[in-house]
Amino acid sequence: MPSHGDPLVGHRLSLPLEQVSVRRRTVSHRVWGLCAALLGVVMLLVGAAGLAIVPSLIEDEKAFGTATSCTALSSPKDDCLRSFKATVTRTVIKEQNKSSEYTLHLNGPAQVPRSIDMGASEPLLKRLRPGDNVTVTLWRDYATAVRQGKVSQETVDTPGGEPVFVCALALAVICGGAYGLYVGGTALARARSQAVRDLPATLVTRGKEAGGAALCTLPAVVVGDFTSVPVMLVVWLGLLPLVRWVVQRQQQGSTGRHVRPPV
Repeated sequence: MPSHGDPLVGHRLSLPLEQVSVRRRTVSHRVWGLCAALLGVVMLLVGAAGLAIVPSLIEDEKAFGTATSCTALSSPKDDCLRSFKATVTRTVIKEQNKSSEYTLHLNGPAQVPRSIDMGASEPLLKRLRPGDNVTVTLWRDYATAVRQGKVSQETVDTPGGEPVFVCALALAVICGGAYGLYVGGTALARARSQAVRDLPATLVTRGKEAGGAALCTLPAVVVGDFTSVPVMLVVWLGLLPLVRWVVQRQQQGSTGRHVRPPV
């Protein structure tokens, strides 16, 4: 009969414990992999929905750019610029590093919003005081500008630039969703091997590529503001190979633990 000090007994006891540990890690990989995959799918759907509305936003932007002031013969259904008188009730100007607020509060006809985001204090907002009379220009449901005398200031509530912003945001969300789906799918498909051998280095590489692709929307937005959404998309797609090349060069020059061969 073997004694408790027998190494064979210790070996037999350690095997079940190790197997239980592997099973637990495997279940853990599958749980977070499923969560990551589901989050990735949701983000992909949200990004696709954002891209789907971009064409209609482009049409709105074009219609706004060609809109003219309404005349006495204009009907309520005409797509023209309408002007309404309103009275300033108060202004809010908060200039901070992380968050700023430039809000104009008004009292006027029902068509005029009670508060308008002016986007900046110049050139009009900082001059306004409670009781001042202003003219608000409306296009559809957008309050596009506020004027007092000869001084006019555009608001942030205009269709101008909206397609580019929504498209860029949708692309960034799609990058995150694609990476989440890749990570989650990899964890589900290789849960046991990852529980034994640790996560593959490709997850780090793909994460850098996804982050770089999302960051590429920033220069693409700058180009889109001066051109159009199609040009912005071409610029963004053209930057993706550069991102991949930079990540690969960085990985080749790295000496850290993530350079081990992927599982």
